[in-house]
Amino acid sequence: MKTRDTFVAIFLSLVALVFTVRAQTLNIRAIMAEPSIAGMRAEGEKLSPDGRFLAFFWNAEGRMPRDLYIASTSDGALTKLLSPADLPLNERPQRNDIKLDYGLETRDEFVRSRENQIGNVEWAPDSKRLIFTFGGDIFILTIGDSKPKRLTNTQTPEFGARFLDNERILFSQSGNAYILNTTTAELTQITREANQQNFISVGSVTPNKAGLLIAYTVTDASKQRPLIVPNYLPEFVAANTVRRGWTEQKLMVTSADGRRGSPHEIKLPKPEGVSSFRSVKWAADGRSLLVDMLDRNTKRRRLFYVFNVGGKSEKIITIDDDTDPKWQASLSAIVEPHPSDPLTVLFCSEKDGYNHIYLARLTNGTEDGLTPKSLDPDGLSVPSDAVKVTQLTQGKWQVEWAKWTVDGKILFSSTEKNTAEREFYIIDPQTGDKLLYPTGDAAFKGSPQLSDSGEKQILIFDSSKWNVPQDFFAVTVCSGCETSARPVRLTNTVPEQFLRIRWNAPRFIQIPSRDGKSVPAKIYLPQNFDSRSKTKYPMAIFVHGAGYLQNVINGWNNYYREFMFNQLLTQKGYVVLDIDYRGSAGYGRDWRTDVYDFLGGKDFDDHIDSIDFMVKNYAVDQNRIGVYGGSYGGFMAGMLVLRAPERIAAAAALRPVFDWKNYFAVNPFYTAQRLGFPDKNPEAYRRSSPIAYADRLERPLLILHGMSDDNVHFQDSVQMIEKLIRLGKTPYFETMFYPSENHGFVRPESWADEYERILALFEKHLK
Repeated sequence: MKTRDTFVAIFLSLVALVFTVRAQTLNIRAIMAEPSIAGMRAEGEKLSPDGRFLAFFWNAEGRMPRDLYIASTSDGALTKLLSPADLPLNERPQRNDIKLDYGLETRDEFVRSRENQIGNVEWAPDSKRLIFTFGGDIFILTIGDSKPKRLTNTQTPEFGARFLDNERILFSQSGNAYILNTTTAELTQITREANQQNFISVGSVTPNKAGLLIAYTVTDASKQRPLIVPNYLPEFVAANTVRRGWTEQKLMVTSADGRRGSPHEIKLPKPEGVSSFRSVKWAADGRSLLVDMLDRNTKRRRLFYVFNVGGKSEKIITIDDDTDPKWQASLSAIVEPHPSDPLTVLFCSEKDGYNHIYLARLTNGTEDGLTPKSLDPDGLSVPSDAVKVTQLTQGKWQVEWAKWTVDGKILFSSTEKNTAEREFYIIDPQTGDKLLYPTGDAAFKGSPQLSDSGEKQILIFDSSKWNVPQDFFAVTVCSGCETSARPVRLTNTVPEQFLRIRWNAPRFIQIPSRDGKSVPAKIYLPQNFDSRSKTKYPMAIFVHGAGYLQNVINGWNNYYREFMFNQLLTQKGYVVLDIDYRGSAGYGRDWRTDVYDFLGGKDFDDHIDSIDFMVKNYAVDQNRIGVYGGSYGGFMAGMLVLRAPERIAAAAALRPVFDWKNYFAVNPFYTAQRLGFPDKNPEAYRRSSPIAYADRLERPLLILHGMSDDNVHFQDSVQMIEKLIRLGKTPYFETMFYPSENHGFVRPESWADEYERILALFEKHLK
């Protein structure tokens, strides 16, 4: 028996070894396959209010659709609650009159696997029930029961369902908000302003904790521009329309019982230029609101405290009024009212160059600290206009998430320890004492949630490293708790086979730039790389997207396919360079805004400086350098090959922005932040747009774009191609379009086709 066991153990070890060795030789079809060799990540995670369970969506086989699970935060025990197959399907009428079925099947298995997914899971306040949507209807499930109850069965779908309390559910239908009492079946319409024909919508529906008052915004989008996105796949070409552009908003408050005759509009100070609400949150008294608003064309942030909304003593107090000559950071949108003190608020700002926590305290209007100076008709103490603001954190690092604990401390995550990782800290606002909160090994930790009830709060977060995809963990957060215990693992989604692969570790380095700053970078080197060798290496540059993301991290992110593709390139003898160029997240206000007024300015220079550094220090052949990237990365690939042909031998631009005035029409908020308005700053748009340099093309350029892209519209690539044709640049460019793909590709066949073409481009022109 022992001999047999030994043989089995040896056999299994050999199998694992063979798999590991074979896995080292990657190919694009394997990298892009579904199920992914890296497994499927848990999504839609929601921590129960009492912190005992984490609900999430996942499929153990890595295939769509996802199933609904819960994990115990005390021991990690996993329970599968239900699958889409357990729920009643919405039957779609099938056409039987088409006999010519030899062409494209638009609704194939890939599409069908993504229809009728479970979504939008939310917990009841008592943490005993879940609601979710399926096929546009609302279902409710009691933990411990095997079968959910269907609450709606309507032709018009419901959205955004959540509990007001343990009996009432708030949701949206046809643009308006409704409340359904699950005990009495009473349905109450809360808002009536939505009008789809006039492009009026209701959003940001925010109830107070007691579920008695509801704040919401009314948005007028009638001045938006219609964007046509053709769909060439059906039997007859369809023209889908989305609307993009600036809107006008009003802030309203109404009662949850529907008895108030008309909602109350909060008359905030008039904005200057285009404006928008970033968040609306109720203070602890359930009667006062915190309103975070941008105006002056995204340059000014004003944080208002609206005392006693709708009451006779309603009063608007400005907590913060901060203007940035470039644009306000998205991280400054962190605003959290104190859980028990209605006159205390934490908010974030980049006032000192990095996003940090500030504490605002309103005075209660007392003369001697005891006797109220003024009372409203309801007997409430009216706060004065004086607001005391104190900076709680400081340093050349940034806060990225912050929440109050039940005992009045602040838990937050930041880049203080390392910009390539994230750790959690806890600070006492009374003393300023700050401690690193133990959450396991150093890693990139994100997606935090904190429970809001109980003596011991639970923090959940995902944790990953450069070669280990993220899984969720839980730790206890409380004063005097044992903090040396290891976090509890809640998910285990990474296949063992993937973990056995011997990945080529990136080197994290800093590259000097021409203006004296250091450019964060990670580089991948071929096996047996020798910088002293007389043999020079080809190099591929990967440019991350969005402009504001961060990719030089010790973590796993949406670029996992590119990570594996970069590994493949090193196996073929390439050096790979990946930098967090100017504009990238994680490095403070100046780094973020250095691209202002010129996209393709300092971020372009960072790439040129990095090329010079790699040629000098890593034996890179200047004549064999290629670049690829998508979205903003596609834009930068275009800029590099057009403006620096002596540095770039070939470029692949995926779903690229080629003309920023087009993107202003699609996403004016993003574009105006960085370039202002086209009619007021035309030179910034011209010099920032690759199409303005089309006449300079003299190196191979591969353009790849999804034809259903409603973010960076297909129009950008079409216009660039037409201009290149007119300029006689046919020998220098190739194209490939993907009729079924939007901005973010989803089909593995599309991913594989795209990257096989990129690899072929590099192999032809860089080897």
